[in-house]
Amino acid sequence: MKNIDLRVLAIVSELNRTRSVSQTAENLELSQSAVSMSLAKLRRHFNDPLFVRTSTGMEPTPHAVELIALLQQAEGLLQSALGHHVVFDPRTSDRCFRIHSNDIAQITFLPELMKGLAKVAPNVRIDLHRISDATPRFLESGEADIAIGFIAPMGAGFCQQRLFKDRLVCAVRAGHPRIKKSMDADEYLAEKHIAVTVCGTGHAILEKTLESRRMKRDIGITIPSFLGVAPVLAGSDYVATVPERLAMHISQVMPLNVLPLPVPIAPYLVVQQWHERYTHDPASRWLRALVAELFTSRSATSFGPLATPGLGDGSTLRTQ
Repeated sequence: MKNIDLRVLAIVSELNRTRSVSQTAENLELSQSAVSMSLAKLRRHFNDPLFVRTSTGMEPTPHAVELIALLQQAEGLLQSALGHHVVFDPRTSDRCFRIHSNDIAQITFLPELMKGLAKVAPNVRIDLHRISDATPRFLESGEADIAIGFIAPMGAGFCQQRLFKDRLVCAVRAGHPRIKKSMDADEYLAEKHIAVTVCGTGHAILEKTLESRRMKRDIGITIPSFLGVAPVLAGSDYVATVPERLAMHISQVMPLNVLPLPVPIAPYLVVQQWHERYTHDPASRWLRALVAELFTSRSATSFGPLATPGLGDGSTLRTQ
């Protein structure tokens, strides 16, 4: 097959239609010698004359008739393939998108996303999974569409887009006997704390910062999810160190005092990541655009704007 290309095969179809070497050459804008040479090549390849001269013109042999039928099928498939354009219509799609994020997303991200979907894609569904060590593998295979959170670069082949900045704050129940509107580092360390062990947030920054300064919190309870923070705060005098966006949501459902973290820690970026295999996939592009529209540059503002040099929003980066 190294010596056979589509142009040579096209001669077979055109000969079958015109039954004339000269007319085939004219229609294909080739010389008659080029058509004759191509026909000779095909005859050698198939070990069959393919077309023979008759009183009515060049007639196909039985083998050529079979070949022409196969070529017509192949031509139809090629035309379909070349004319195929994948489209995604959110208004009619019932696709289920799989998103990996942390449990904060169930409180701060998912409700707003579902509200946005209801307006533009009422039948689209969301399957939310927790970020884990397997998340990069799921993104690469297509078993997950995007991952959202405070996520380190996943390596070669992955892309990310900055959505917004968040920062850690302190939260205590309203009416706390010792903590009112402010708290210094000594007071912070003197209290009992809620520790949350979960991936995809800026909490690791806090632990590393405290360790580097040889500071240690008095952990009263360790929980595996931010979903348990509000109930524990409501019934105790513990201090919770949480993302500000989460604190703002909790304060809407229970009396809560939100204070600046007395240990200086820079804001961190929340991003969405995906594998470059799906960068141009229409459905994936649409989902990422919707997420960016809903969440890009929306920073919490209880203590003023989050302005940290060098931390921009909205940029799309490809990991090399």
